[in-house]
Amino acid sequence: MKKILSNNNWWFYFILTYLISWPIWVLGKVLLPGNLTIITFIAGAFGPFIASLIILKLTGGGSGVKEWFKTTFNFRINVIWYLLGGLLLPFLIAAVHHLIYMGFGGKSGIVLSPEWLIYFVYLMSTTLLTGGNEEPGWRGYITPVLMERFHPLIVCTIAGTGWAVWHLPMYFLEGWGGNDQPFIWLIIYCIPLSMILTWLYYRSRRSIIPVMLLHAGTNVVFRYFPMETKVFDSVADEFTLIKTVVYLLFAIILLVVTKGSLGYKKSISDQE
Repeated sequence: MKKILSNNNWWFYFILTYLISWPIWVLGKVLLPGNLTIITFIAGAFGPFIASLIILKLTGGGSGVKEWFKTTFNFRINVIWYLLGGLLLPFLIAAVHHLIYMGFGGKSGIVLSPEWLIYFVYLMSTTLLTGGNEEPGWRGYITPVLMERFHPLIVCTIAGTGWAVWHLPMYFLEGWGGNDQPFIWLIIYCIPLSMILTWLYYRSRRSIIPVMLLHAGTNVVFRYFPMETKVFDSVADEFTLIKTVVYLLFAIILLVVTKGSLGYKKSISDQE
């Protein structure tokens, strides 16, 4: 059993994550009233994190979990990485997204109201409960495991695809989104986003905090950049289409600038 749970059997992590999250989501949707399903939605979102803790505990014991927490939840990093993850990158991504949208004739709907003042409230709640909390598993655990065996581009393809598949129940559970576009779009969307998040993870000396902030930030920031008009009549979910294009552009730039490494180096001491 320990061999099956070893770090080399990376596929087991994905299976375990699905076995944790999917039943919680499905049972919650079936058994609970509509206004209470948010509880199971949030609980299931911790699946990637919980799966990593289970495997770490079974393969390395308490000391393995403790060492992983010490490395992964490293708050002693330059403040620029917090700003980049929580503020600068999300707004840059949203701005490029909105420029593309306007370039195709979309009407600008940028929010200029005092609602901007509570951006960080939305950011922190999403970081801790409905987005960022996935990252200790996806980028903090399985990405380094995969990096021991594969090229960064392959790592992000595997992690991004596994991440997309994890969202699969949302395509069948009413009210949780995801069914406005073909599932293949989610895979195409998650792979370049995985590259961006992976780059930030390694550039911030493998601290998961900025990555959690960036994941949450990209979920929150678009509420301030609404698309008020439709620009592609034949596309059901043009918001996700444009967002995917933006992520692909950013990912290509990072791949070129880092020469395919996405900031990865074999030891933390080598990270700058």
